[in-house]
Amino acid sequence: MRTEFAKLFLSASIGLSLFSCSGNSGEYISIPVKDVDYLGKCGPAVSGTPVSWSPLGCSDIAIKDSLCMIITSDPAGMLEVVSLNSNSVIGKFCTRGRAGNEFNHMADNMNQPYVKDGDIFYPLMNFPNMEIKVVNVSESLRKGATVIDGKAELYGYECCFLDNDRNRQFAVVELEEPDEEIGDQVPQKYMLIENGVENEIKVFPKRMKGADDRLMVAPYGGAMFKHPRRNIVAHLLMGIDHIIFFDFENNRHFAIHQKGTVTYDDEYQKTELDEMFFTDAALSDDYLFALYWNEGNEWGVNSQDNRPEILVFDWKGNFLGGCRLAEHIASIEYDAARDVIYGLSRSTETIYTYPNPVKR
Repeated sequence: MRTEFAKLFLSASIGLSLFSCSGNSGEYISIPVKDVDYLGKCGPAVSGTPVSWSPLGCSDIAIKDSLCMIITSDPAGMLEVVSLNSNSVIGKFCTRGRAGNEFNHMADNMNQPYVKDGDIFYPLMNFPNMEIKVVNVSESLRKGATVIDGKAELYGYECCFLDNDRNRQFAVVELEEPDEEIGDQVPQKYMLIENGVENEIKVFPKRMKGADDRLMVAPYGGAMFKHPRRNIVAHLLMGIDHIIFFDFENNRHFAIHQKGTVTYDDEYQKTELDEMFFTDAALSDDYLFALYWNEGNEWGVNSQDNRPEILVFDWKGNFLGGCRLAEHIASIEYDAARDVIYGLSRSTETIYTYPNPVKR
């Protein structure tokens, strides 16, 4: 469920938060950080158009080619597949259970459906087994039953497969037993795991000032999104106004953040506000569509003042435009064939379509 587990973890540990700026020396983040100005650039709210096939209990959506895959709470089939060509449900798979082709609790934290040899594959996390099961959606449709292509160990709740290879996993790995005597220890690390061998990608030399043991995870949690074809990964942060890009093709890693906002070299402080920033994204070969909350708490009252924006970046971190949404949307996906954004409102169990913010 994208950021669902990250949100639950953060909500238990963040409490109330605010930041106070104190400069940017690079002492607490070892990669370049680029100032970008995207605040207040989206204009009036854009209303979505409801689709006709929103299922009950839907918690997440993913789109690949002409298929929309929807995670639902239905134990008789937690994965519902819709044809975008016919706008109709064409299959239900992944029953709840302990069999090899079933899931105890399903989540899409990887955001990575992909095509291989003409088939669509969809890696999904299976909890509490701490494993990734790769569903062959195309073969499941042909056979009328869930087909699992293989499994992978789950190294972290935020992860992806490089080259769509489950033996090459990039993950945010939580430290199992943080040393309480090391005051500047970060709560997690970026790891590239190839055939079980872990190699750290160093980003945070030490913990952000003010992030004590109870709050230390707050500036680091978010969700990972891999480029549809290339080995470029964006890590969108929830508790700090940053996106970190990992370009494995050119061995170039960097971050962007809203100009004038907190950086990792500033101090993290508690207050009466509970701010969330980036919580989901949709992807294309050219664009990263980021779901962004610039006016406070995403989990709050469903009011007109509490609607997200879709900010559009290229894969070099340049801001290209955006739009404000009229609906309270929790999950987004991009349909390249129709050049539209699909947005899921969990509160109303409705899926909407929006025009591409760059081209509207």
